[in-house]
Amino acid sequence: MGIPLRIAEVVDGRWQRHLRRYRRGAANDCPLGGYHNAITPVGEVADRADAVGDNWPHDDPRWPRACACGYQFSADDHWSRNDCRIVRLPDGAEITWWGSFGSVAPPGTMIRADWYDEFSQHPDRAESWLIALPDGGEWITSQRAAGGGYWTVAGTAPSITASPSVWHNSPNGWHGWVRNGELVDA
Repeated sequence: MGIPLRIAEVVDGRWQRHLRRYRRGAANDCPLGGYHNAITPVGEVADRADAVGDNWPHDDPRWPRACACGYQFSADDHWSRNDCRIVRLPDGAEITWWGSFGSVAPPGTMIRADWYDEFSQHPDRAESWLIALPDGGEWITSQRAAGGGYWTVAGTAPSITASPSVWHNSPNGWHGWVRNGELVDA
């Protein structure tokens, strides 16, 4: 038995605002992995009209001051205000995400990724669905496979079947099938 696929809905007109500081440096500059990074949620917003670039006052005390590793951000490090979509899960719980959907959504959660449709060159014009995978990653039904070609996707979401198998982050990530509306380990 696999993990059932379930459709989550993007909540129209609601975003969670986050203030983010980060410092890009050499690979693995931060001892916690990657680069120095910190995010603070500051509240929900309904209007993103001013959501262009870095236009949030830098003197707001809610900006993160340090990475979790202890690195103190300098004025020259990056400032980023992010407004993240709110997504309602089938059980009514709500999540927001920035970066990887699979890192915050339960495995098997899927949302319609209509923003990806314009980039997809899927020969069957398959709908784009973003699916959270068991390894914390994500997969889009209409994306090109790393080895070339595209998945064949049949059925109506969430009861879809895809072929061939999905191998996310090969060789150590999740490898499995999307069969009859379930994620099934290979």
